[in-house]
Amino acid sequence: MPKTMREKQRELREKEILDTACQLLLEQGFQKMNMDELAARVGIAKMTIYQHFSSKEELAVRIIVREMRMIEEEFASVFALECPALERLEQLLLKSFAFRSINRRVNMELSPVVIIQNPEYQAQRDRLAAQWAQLIEQAKREGAVDPSLSTPVLVRTLFHAFQADYDDLIKSGLASSEELTHTFVTVVLKGMSLSPGSRV
Repeated sequence: MPKTMREKQRELREKEILDTACQLLLEQGFQKMNMDELAARVGIAKMTIYQHFSSKEELAVRIIVREMRMIEEEFASVFALECPALERLEQLLLKSFAFRSINRRVNMELSPVVIIQNPEYQAQRDRLAAQWAQLIEQAKREGAVDPSLSTPVLVRTLFHAFQADYDDLIKSGLASSEELTHTFVTVVLKGMSLSPGSRV
């Protein structure tokens, strides 16, 4: 059934709220983000925001879920590549670092319970985890990843690593963004890979 004009307008308004809130989160962080300022930037009344989102926390979690869905869409092209699974894992790791900024910022400031208990977040996290697990299992079958390593533990470790805070290293000049990404990806791939002498 086609959407009504009212439904389309509501979706567009919700997208504008999310887009603007995402920018505010990057600028100010969750704690300092002000709903009055958000409403002013969008050009709507504050109460209109609460017609879409019941709280500031719900809004933040919806931003995380939306970013995760964008990641899933971005990953689709990598999963479809016809190359060794380990090469696709490397591409996913590189892309994941590019997407990590907003989710890490919100995750650091928002209660983990608020995030983890959200049904939308749980469903999206499980979909992404299943995709990563499938690729790791394929890499194991190809003899590129150590089969003695637990796939669920590897996936969970990666998810936590993406949420870690490395900003102080970059701001202090101890590492560049390129060095951070290269080091992280290299450590992960070498850590899960079989040594050449161990491959069948």
